[in-house]
Amino acid sequence: MTIVLPAIDLKGGQCVRLAQGDMTRATVYSDDPAAQARAFAVAGCEWLHVVDLDGAFSGAAANEAAVRAILGASALKV
Repeated sequence: MTIVLPAIDLKGGQCVRLAQGDMTRATVYSDDPAAQARAFAVAGCEWLHVVDLDGAFSGAAANEAAVRAILGASALKV
């Protein structure tokens, strides 16, 4: 059995992907992380991996509002 584990990487409150880990080369996929979490739940996912990239690079949590919105948006296990 294969388990699909979607991920949301947060930068400036947006869902992004970095090019080769470079914070200056981010592609924005959504400006609504909660909506993206709901979409994963609707698609049948049960788990979600969330990364606060700003926090990871700075050493201090930076996307708390987005994380709270994700947690409130669905019953996904984060």
